Amino acid sequence: MPAAPRPPTRAPRTPAAAAPVPHPAPRAHRAVRVLPPVRVLPPVRALTAALLALAALGLPAALAGPAAADAAPAVSAPAGAPAATSPEPAPATVTVTGTGSASAAPDLAVVGVAVEATAPTAEKALAAQHAAADALLGALRGHRVADRDIRTDSLELSAVYEDRGGVSKLSGYRAAQGFSVKVRELHRTGRVIEAAAGSAGDAVRITGVSFDLADARPLRARSRQAAHEDARAKAEHYARLTGRRLGRLVSLNEAGTSAPRPLAVSPAAFAKQDGVPLAPGEIEDTVSVVAVYELQ
Repeated sequence: MPAAPRPPTRAPRTPAAAAPVPHPAPRAHRAVRVLPPVRVLPPVRALTAALLALAALGLPAALAGPAAADAAPAVSAPAGAPAATSPEPAPATVTVTGTGSASAAPDLAVVGVAVEATAPTAEKALAAQHAAADALLGALRGHRVADRDIRTDSLELSAVYEDRGGVSKLSGYRAAQGFSVKVRELHRTGRVIEAAAGSAGDAVRITGVSFDLADARPLRARSRQAAHEDARAKAEHYARLTGRRLGRLVSLNEAGTSAPRPLAVSPAAFAKQDGVPLAPGEIEDTVSVVAVYELQ
């Protein structure tokens, strides 16, 4: 039998060359700066750290807006809260000076008395002065002057010099002592002065008499009241002149005032006669105040 024909032998196919695959161009890489770890900070400090990190990366700070909003939320006034208002202008004021005076009859007399003695030696001068002072004090006590009303004001021992041919020479010593005597019964003042003057002869000197008040506080209170009333009357007058009403008292200061001054009598007014005539008169006190009132 004839052999079956063989199928034709096919030449092996050569695979076609694969088309080249284009590769993408290499990208330019941005340099990335690695930051150190960031600690967890309070809201305000965390916001500051975030802003610094963004600035290091070259990013705009506006990107931190949400973080800022989260870190420091806006605070709004509660509903119904009063709106802030500008301060009110200071009220108008008026400043005035008030003066007040008051007078009262004195209720006691203060007599100035002194004793002095001169001798060749200091010892003899002091002895004579002591004797004259003892006589004076005895006379005062005999006219119902209490010991608490007799006060020693001065005590002195000095040398006495005489001019002899243009040269000063020691001639002796002078001892003196001064007293202030309060007489609380005014009608007895003349008799007390006469008794004091005759107690030690020429060694006694009457240096003066003044009349005063044992308690000057009531007189000062009346003076202050008069000064306050005078100041308010002036302020009300200025308020009417400006078409306003007088408001509250802002301040009140008492100006420099002194205690009521006693009335002095010159020693030349004394006469050596029974019951030395004296005229006590009145004691006057004056007070000044500075007051500030509001005008409405």
